[in-house]
Amino acid sequence: MSKCVLFDLDETLFDRTQTLRQFLATQFMRFESVPGDVDCETWVERFVKMDARGATSKRALYPEILKLYGGRLSRADDLIRDYYERSTSQAIAMPGMTELLSELQVQRAPLGIVTNGETDLQIRTLEALGLIEQVPMILISEAFGEKKPAPEIFHAAARNLGAAPGECLFVGDNPSADILGAFEAGMQTAWFNPAGGPWPEDLPPNPGVELGHLLDVLPLI
Repeated sequence: MSKCVLFDLDETLFDRTQTLRQFLATQFMRFESVPGDVDCETWVERFVKMDARGATSKRALYPEILKLYGGRLSRADDLIRDYYERSTSQAIAMPGMTELLSELQVQRAPLGIVTNGETDLQIRTLEALGLIEQVPMILISEAFGEKKPAPEIFHAAARNLGAAPGECLFVGDNPSADILGAFEAGMQTAWFNPAGGPWPEDLPPNPGVELGHLLDVLPLI
């Protein structure tokens, strides 16, 4: 059993992929003369693939995808600006997020979020999901100066919650950055894997439990 629980944000509390697809479809319609010789569905799916779960800079991705389909490269900056202003305004929570956080608050379990990413964009996401009010301790890699899987960011999160790393459960979807990173920092881990995919063969074995739904966290706290 754990004293406190720390969560990843993207693809753990926040359904980033579904939110991104929804945003891209609306962006395509609003900038319909810009993308080039491509239909909306193809544009969205290609963008999501190139995005690589957020690993690709949008400042590089938009010019690249516009070149791919013969789009208006001169409008790349407009698309990038629109992405940062609107992409998380209709953020979609993972199923069970609200119920889980409400129950953890009732239990008075110390809570935190540790997320990689750009500060402004992640804050917009947190605000859209109502997490700024619900979660008292949030660390964003850009603002902190280190990103997962660096142990420093995990240790800082534990200190901010007044706990030792071994008293913390880290819940995240990324086997390397979240699970192995937290484990190496001395934390207990729960791999959030709602799609039921296999653990990567090129990594050490999963050191903790595997969860199919966010509410599966409750028996661990």
